[in-house]
Amino acid sequence: MMKLNGIRWEQARQYMLQRARNLERSLFRYEFENGSFTDVLIELSRYQNEDGGFGHGLEPDLRCKESSALATTRALEILRLRPDHPERNERVISALQYLEHTYVPERSGWDIIPQEAEQSPRAIWWQYGAFKEHWGNPNADIIAYFIDEREMYPLESLDSLVRYALDYLNRTSDLKEMHELFCYLRLNERLPKEQASEIREALEAFMDNCISLDPGSREGYGATPLSIMDTPNSPYFPKYRALLPAELDLLTENQGEDGAWEPNWSWYQFEEVWPSAKEEWKGVLTLNALRTLRNFDRIEGI
Repeated sequence: MMKLNGIRWEQARQYMLQRARNLERSLFRYEFENGSFTDVLIELSRYQNEDGGFGHGLEPDLRCKESSALATTRALEILRLRPDHPERNERVISALQYLEHTYVPERSGWDIIPQEAEQSPRAIWWQYGAFKEHWGNPNADIIAYFIDEREMYPLESLDSLVRYALDYLNRTSDLKEMHELFCYLRLNERLPKEQASEIREALEAFMDNCISLDPGSREGYGATPLSIMDTPNSPYFPKYRALLPAELDLLTENQGEDGAWEPNWSWYQFEEVWPSAKEEWKGVLTLNALRTLRNFDRIEGI
């Protein structure tokens, strides 16, 4: 079993403290050095707009300042880290208000990015209307966050949205697009057992279609067992238990000489901006890698 040794851990730590964005730096301090979650909220607030949504490049591949469902779900994922923090509720409510107000009835859901996004640097796949053929991205994810906060922010249409999501997965989805899979897995974790049982078979097929089990056959960006879990407490751990030792070894090996993990994709446009986005992604991916390695006891001394 391979572990991140003390030297490599310190290289990753220095990368996070010196070169990551302030947001990821504050998250690193919170998660690994007893830092304040208030500092995380301060940094996250810099990405929130007056409409309650989030933008300003919070998602490094989308640089527009305008709010998007994409960036707002990323923010809600961070805010979920401390549901008991007294200062986070105001930001959550504002974000959910933004989502409620931008719901598109004819789509039974949300546009993942706004039309204004096409005026800003971005990855080639971020065109207005992206993922329209795969309704679950971002809609299953958004529904999951409304479920999280249903007591604080009750959405009148939530039950009908959940029903639509379950029916869509069972009857319409081609069960082949990995981002849609990620969104549905997050929704699945919030569902009561009876509703989760309705989509169990579809989710099993979805994972089998999307998650690559053979590291030797992978090329570029794709889903792996560690794409859907960062802890052995994950409900998906039993399915991939036998594969995880090798996956964790590979994750450890993929650390760069500068201490960071880097994206295995590119924008294929706006080449003058991509290096900045790539550096931001390195902070995000390094934080994610360190979190996973820590949770699986793969960092020496931590």
